[in-house]
Amino acid sequence: MYPKPIQDFIDNFAKLPGIGPRQAARLAFWLLNDKKNTRENLKRALEGLDKEVKTCKFCHFAIENLPAGRQAPESKCPFCDNPARDRKTICVVEKETDLATIEKSGVYKGLYHVLGGLFSALDIAIPKNLKIPELVERISGRTGKEKIEEVILAISPTHEGDLTARYLERLLKPLKIKTTRIGRGLPYGSEVEFADAKTLSGALESRKEIK
Repeated sequence: MYPKPIQDFIDNFAKLPGIGPRQAARLAFWLLNDKKNTRENLKRALEGLDKEVKTCKFCHFAIENLPAGRQAPESKCPFCDNPARDRKTICVVEKETDLATIEKSGVYKGLYHVLGGLFSALDIAIPKNLKIPELVERISGRTGKEKIEEVILAISPTHEGDLTARYLERLLKPLKIKTTRIGRGLPYGSEVEFADAKTLSGALESRKEIK
């Protein structure tokens, strides 16, 4: 129905979270009919994601890929590089936007660890893309100088989140580290990313230790 360049745009943008074919088509025609500099700015922004962003070597949060000479030697994010943070606690989150939501609440002052996803409810295999081995290395002391005393599982109370949390609970138990999970405040099926600061604050403060 549509010219190939527009259909290619629709096919690719429809793969994005929360964007279906209809929304992608509307975006395509909106961009097509808007000023050219809007498309140029979007093009530069997409290229910037590809070339100018990398991840913190410790928590895997996104950081700017600065030119040589300006980048910190260890490529730390602002959280891992901040000596004022509580370096004995790690808050494990599914994705970067969850981290941002927790940080905006102003309640948590420790370190983070971005898993990069959750277990699938349809596949029993352990996802290889999750930063689980890196988490174990941090906790066991093979990376980082501080001894971790508590791991908070700030994972959304969904079916996939429960599967992931249970696996992490079993994995971390032999390390004899206090492991807690955010408590009441987040209704089942909701996501951390969309929780308001008050709800998230209550969930963090009422977290329960996993025995």
